[in-house]
Amino acid sequence: MKYYSLFISSLFIACLSFSNSFAAETFIASGNPKSPPVVWEADNILKGIGPDITKSILTELKLDYDIRIEGNWEQVQEKCKSGDVDMIIAAYKNDERAKYMDFSLPYLPQPTVIVVERGKEFPFGRWDSLIGKKGVSNIGESYGQQFDTFIKDKLTVQFVAFERALQLLNLGEADYLIVDLYTALIYTKLLQGEDAITILDPPVTTQSFHIAINKQSPLAVQMPAINKKLYRLVKNGTVEKLFNEHFEQWKRLIAKRSRFFHKDSNIRSQEQTSYVTNQAGYERERISSILMQSREGLPPAAE
Repeated sequence: MKYYSLFISSLFIACLSFSNSFAAETFIASGNPKSPPVVWEADNILKGIGPDITKSILTELKLDYDIRIEGNWEQVQEKCKSGDVDMIIAAYKNDERAKYMDFSLPYLPQPTVIVVERGKEFPFGRWDSLIGKKGVSNIGESYGQQFDTFIKDKLTVQFVAFERALQLLNLGEADYLIVDLYTALIYTKLLQGEDAITILDPPVTTQSFHIAINKQSPLAVQMPAINKKLYRLVKNGTVEKLFNEHFEQWKRLIAKRSRFFHKDSNIRSQEQTSYVTNQAGYERERISSILMQSREGLPPAAE
């Protein structure tokens, strides 16, 4: 009996020690620093819908975490693959990433679109329309397994830093840019260039953002708990609310910068105002429809 009591006591202490060591571990989270409003770099920190969701979930689970900038999008993925990053806060799912990461429930759908210079539009209704043309996109991007495979097998696409991709498009050295819709809307407004580009319809694909965790990380065992809380955040409208808040934040920043950089360019400002006014209703309608999908299309999960 004495030995049994000693065994139970030792087991209890060991379990308590394991629990405390797990709780004391700081998990590293990161993401694409150029994917607003989902995640972006500002003032040397990551902001956006993804970071907000991550903070909410990991804080509620009482886990220590550090959301860090870990380089460009390609570098972030490499660090997750090597184990230097435990969690990616917003990522599309594809076969290569699934080899070393577990994916949460989807929490936000987003169309991927083709952007061209205004006046250089071409008929677009099928992926085949891109064959024979030169494309560019941000380094490290994936657009879902099917389109990724099509790009690799059939298209000529250069993956470079996002600013360089925009430059190549503006210089006429690329025929089109592959980019996520939200990012396209924000960056073209930020650079006051939306009256110089056209977003072709229809989108090439629509993918959903997931939280992704390195399979070898101790954090991976928390995925069921993360999914449960993520499901609630989508269903109760929190994700949609965060989207609207961050998108509006970007609009205010864009308006502020536009007034500063273009205060002496009245003609440009008039053209810009006219274009934005004409497009505002279209953008709201498109984004509202997408956000509705994030609630209605979510797979069932334990509440």
